[in-house]
Amino acid sequence: MCASNHTVDSGSSSRSRSEHPPLRCHCNQVAPLRTVRFNGGRNAGRAFYGCSGWPDSCGFLRWVDEVDELRDMEDKLMEAATENAELRLQIDQLERRVRELLNASKNKQEQIEELAIESDVMRERMYSAYADRKFSSSSSRWIW
Repeated sequence: MCASNHTVDSGSSSRSRSEHPPLRCHCNQVAPLRTVRFNGGRNAGRAFYGCSGWPDSCGFLRWVDEVDELRDMEDKLMEAATENAELRLQIDQLERRVRELLNASKNKQEQIEELAIESDVMRERMYSAYADRKFSSSSSRWIW
């Protein structure tokens, strides 16, 4: 940007400073919000952040609309990161619940196996008792 073709207004623009907090330039100075004021140029009326020593300065210049676009992207990135963290928490909780259910399932399976063994033992005892009664009572004709 050539200084001879442009004038710069360091005063207030149509956008408030609270909407666009100032950035720091390469000199680490607060870069004030300014507006390009010249006739016929494509950047006329365009707001920007520039070094406070402009035009004899570090050359820092950021267009407000580009800064806003970057800030919008940063906001979206922050929202996505927050959502990602929340989803990660939900995943962790679900994984913990799955482990609990798997352990409970394993315990139930062990109980089923123990009951199956007990059932087999009881069945054997019942058959044995039945056979003993049938044998011992065959003379009295009582069959159980």
